[in-house]
Amino acid sequence: MALGTSAVLMLWAGALLLSHGACNSTRKPMDSPVSSSTRALRADPSPSKNSLAPVTRRQLHVTEGQLVNLQEEARDGTRFAIEVPRQRAVVPETTGDEAELRFTWLGSTDPVIPLASGRHREQVGLKLRARDGCNALYAMWRIAPSAGIVVQFKSNPDDHESGECGNAGYSTVQPRVMEPLDKLSPGEPHVLRARIDADVLTVYADGQRVWEGLLPADALRLEGPAGMRTDNARVRFELLVPQAAGPTSHR
Repeated sequence: MALGTSAVLMLWAGALLLSHGACNSTRKPMDSPVSSSTRALRADPSPSKNSLAPVTRRQLHVTEGQLVNLQEEARDGTRFAIEVPRQRAVVPETTGDEAELRFTWLGSTDPVIPLASGRHREQVGLKLRARDGCNALYAMWRIAPSAGIVVQFKSNPDDHESGECGNAGYSTVQPRVMEPLDKLSPGEPHVLRARIDADVLTVYADGQRVWEGLLPADALRLEGPAGMRTDNARVRFELLVPQAAGPTSHR
């Protein structure tokens, strides 16, 4: 009798354990602040790269600096080098709402030239809705003196040439989402992408959303193409823009 009772109890205990395990398998673990933050970052991945195409040298209009074509034998080469302290370029006939820069940073230029403000910075980034040298939106990957994404809006409605406005009219756009970036190491490839949707700018670094914020009304009224910019950074890069290029108006 005792033996039979023991067997029944053992069977009952085993069934209870199986039932408990099945319940646990469908229960989601509690979110910790770290895991929740990680999921939030990954929940908004960079859009499919199939929508963008590399820019050729013929499409790229250099407004300051000098590019070295790394594919001189190819008429439609898309890979370039920058060795000068200041580089500016745009892609006419693009909407200016989205662009991607695939780049490898090789170190500082020689010489290193301060910005017009007198500050020493090393950075590489994208220009959006760049009406001209005095009115544009910048999404920059700062390399030195500290690493991070900085978005700035330059507004000088009455000026059009950089010589007219200098470093006037800059304002920093405050993010509602921002993630820290590690310091870059020379020779490592990276991807910077920026996209405007309605009144929101989102910036991605290596496929992860690292900056997001609301754009000021004046920036939303800008109409101009996409482009790129470097300061005191030696880089190898490809610039990508939407395949269906259209007029510079974003409307």
